[in-house]
Amino acid sequence: MERGRVLLLDAAPGELLGLELGHLLGYGLAVTLNLRRVDDQAGARAAWGGRVDFADFDAFDESALVAETVRGGLGYHAVKSRAGAPLRAAFLAAATDPVLANRLRVVGRAGAGTDHVELPAAARHGVAVTHTPGANANAVAEFALAQLPALTRDLPAHNHAAHQGGWRAPAAPAAELSELTLGIVGLGRIGLALAGRATALGTRSRTLRRNSGG
Repeated sequence: MERGRVLLLDAAPGELLGLELGHLLGYGLAVTLNLRRVDDQAGARAAWGGRVDFADFDAFDESALVAETVRGGLGYHAVKSRAGAPLRAAFLAAATDPVLANRLRVVGRAGAGTDHVELPAAARHGVAVTHTPGANANAVAEFALAQLPALTRDLPAHNHAAHQGGWRAPAAPAAELSELTLGIVGLGRIGLALAGRATALGTRSRTLRRNSGG
């Protein structure tokens, strides 16, 4: 049975890389990892050499991306992206060329949105486009929530002063979160997650809904 060929345009960060590669190999896929965005390239080669293939190119350079896709006339069945490198008509045409041993069938993104793909061209060439909406909603909401006390209480400045051996008292009491109203633009997955967490801290939330015209 033919093994599906997958090109990872940009690697998962840190320990997630091993988990991602392990899962893909567990499905019996033939994986090519682009090392361009891998911090420890030598470590990746040592850990995964012999189990995955490696490439090193700028995925945001369309000519370099096309060159890798058609290298050796093999092609890929699937391309996965995290950073959202543009996948336009020229790439999609090259990746689905009948002369390739394997034609592109799926483009996947580990993140929200598919605006990096020229969707009409993908449809013309029979390429399915997928993404993972909401996968990082909680993480983003928690990051945004963490900025509230950091900003209202000037925590970065206090942290810096403490590391320098000093501590300065605030000129006036900082506003408490329960005294503030948090404005949220859009009530999608991230907005809902943030509103719920902010409410638990006593902060009032107001949401501005954008009219998408639909």
